[in-house]
Amino acid sequence: MRENIIITKYCKVANNEIIVNGEVVFSSESNLTFSEFVKEAYKFKAMAYPKFYKMDNLSKLGTIATEFLSDELNCENVNGDEIGIILMNSASSLDTDKNFQNTINDKDNYFPSPAVFVYTLPNIVIGEICIKHKIFGDTAFFVSEKFDVGFIYDMVGDLILNQGLKIVITGWVDFIDNEYTAILCVVKNIENSNNNNNEITKFTIESLKRLF
Repeated sequence: MRENIIITKYCKVANNEIIVNGEVVFSSESNLTFSEFVKEAYKFKAMAYPKFYKMDNLSKLGTIATEFLSDELNCENVNGDEIGIILMNSASSLDTDKNFQNTINDKDNYFPSPAVFVYTLPNIVIGEICIKHKIFGDTAFFVSEKFDVGFIYDMVGDLILNQGLKIVITGWVDFIDNEYTAILCVVKNIENSNNNNNEITKFTIESLKRLF
């Protein structure tokens, strides 16, 4: 039943700020690059996850945003295969694609990097999040000019109502030319749940429009 589906937490990362449930929880100087900003955010969260430094910018953005939501993933009676991720953006992995292209443009200085090439798919950010948080449920990454509220509403609703997922992380994660925005939320099915869930809002098209 859709009335049992709620949004329990959301996070926005943009303009060198991280906002959780409407409150700024971390910010840095506005003149810092994304790379500098995200390193400060990593230290602020004391992540202790060295693999983070090897990721491309899109994966770092999605991973750091999820980190500020991660307490909502640790629920009793919820296994990793009952958690899913549905993400969307407009630039796909173009930022990393361009970086990789720069390594193969010059035939006289040809140095293709497997470490860069592995991130030339947008869904790799989902893989990185899944690895860190041991998520094994359904996942998908979609590319759209703008956030498609109706599509995401139907997709997440189907995963929870018909596919057996109890938690879905969904939202927008976009990075291109040092311009970035991540807006993620945690959607839960609270039917027959014994957990104390913090309800931010019902999961509706209207609530998604307000968030995104």
